[in-house]
Amino acid sequence: MEPKIQLTFLGGVNEVGGNMVLLEDNNYDVKIILDFGINIRNYMDQYERNEDPRSLEDLIKLGLLPNINTLSIINLYKNDKDIQKSNVDGILISHPHKDHFFGLPFINRNIPIYAGVVTYKIIKAFYKSSKSSIINDYSGLKWRLFRTGDTINLKGLEIVPFHVDHSIPAAYGFIIKSSSGIIVYSGDFRMHGPLSWMTYDFLKKARKISSGNVKALICEGTHIHKGAIESEQRVRRSLNQLFKKIPFDYILVKYDKLDWDRFRTFSSIAKRKGWKYIITEKDAYFYYLLNKNAIYETMRNPNIIEDDHIYILTHGNVKYRWQEKIRRTLYEKQKGNRIFNYKEMKNFNGNFICYFTSLSNELISNLNQNLKGVFISSSIDPYTEEFMDNNKFLKEKFKQYGIPSYRIHASGHAMPHHIIKFINYLYPENLIPIHTEHPEFFKSYFKNSEMSIIIPERFKSIHI
Repeated sequence: MEPKIQLTFLGGVNEVGGNMVLLEDNNYDVKIILDFGINIRNYMDQYERNEDPRSLEDLIKLGLLPNINTLSIINLYKNDKDIQKSNVDGILISHPHKDHFFGLPFINRNIPIYAGVVTYKIIKAFYKSSKSSIINDYSGLKWRLFRTGDTINLKGLEIVPFHVDHSIPAAYGFIIKSSSGIIVYSGDFRMHGPLSWMTYDFLKKARKISSGNVKALICEGTHIHKGAIESEQRVRRSLNQLFKKIPFDYILVKYDKLDWDRFRTFSSIAKRKGWKYIITEKDAYFYYLLNKNAIYETMRNPNIIEDDHIYILTHGNVKYRWQEKIRRTLYEKQKGNRIFNYKEMKNFNGNFICYFTSLSNELISNLNQNLKGVFISSSIDPYTEEFMDNNKFLKEKFKQYGIPSYRIHASGHAMPHHIIKFINYLYPENLIPIHTEHPEFFKSYFKNSEMSIIIPERFKSIHI
């Protein structure tokens, strides 16, 4: 007898990031893929910062995208000559981190892409503020947008997306009403963030829909083996403590630009202390797109145009359309006095926080040498976000300039006690760990439980 449900893990196995799960429900004759990411750490090992892949085939050869020849799916990838019909009924994106969506530019344009309204907005802002390239081609994709609590019906298979807390807005888990029972896909989540109530909402919704009978839980386990007691509130308290008797004139800070909570934290402290908050015009344009027509109040603050403590660092003459757009918008709002270039930084007096995603020699060489500075590393998790610079290298670099370094951080992923609490609340019949380098830990910890702990193997199907 053919099994009703078949799960094939194409990514996220024994690794953090690169999530990609093929779910086939044979009763409904439906095939969906949960997330379509690329492992960012592996990607950065293969390509230099400004280097792009030459082709889809290169990414497949390197194992960054799956070879589908041995799978039951056809025409997964786009073909410029002839876009054919695929038997994949949809791809669902849990949230807008690259390790969950970065493979989408190569997808067959006939396959619907299901994403949250704000998830789509963030992905759109990402590619609009980046250069045109093979890895940044999202044109022609068939987007289907959802909100928390909506029901997506694919040939009778029903999927309920529901919000969870993560280091980025618009993160979802999925509650899937399969012909074998309820399957829960956690996506990436945490329970120590400012919106931790969202994760509890998700758990309650999953238990209600399943009536306490979850057939399988595909659960992220980034930090299952170790953790720390941390929160965004702790980040703010640490910064406030640093500011009490701060001997520094400026702060250089590095975090991931998709981390809106961290952006808000640093910006609000600068505003309250009367410091300038400096960002590059590329990042300013990205945030401007998210501010524009913001659906949620949290996405309106900080506001790139209206907040006068935010200053925009430019690279000289306009070369790209997005540069022209952000500058013209500021000048039209009579905010052009907040635009300045790198050379003008030498004349900067007073206090400022300068945010960067990747360090440039231009920034270092143009700092006012009469001022005293400090570097704060506040990236969420280096293996899952845009991690362009090694923190050890940065600390050594800044040490040469007499700039001390701090680490003030709160993870975007659940701590061990929270992952265990999450699992115990749902107590599934089958537990499948993903997005972790330590899947065997789940077997060790839950060895005396009645749950079946299934360690996935890449390209090897699990039948339910």
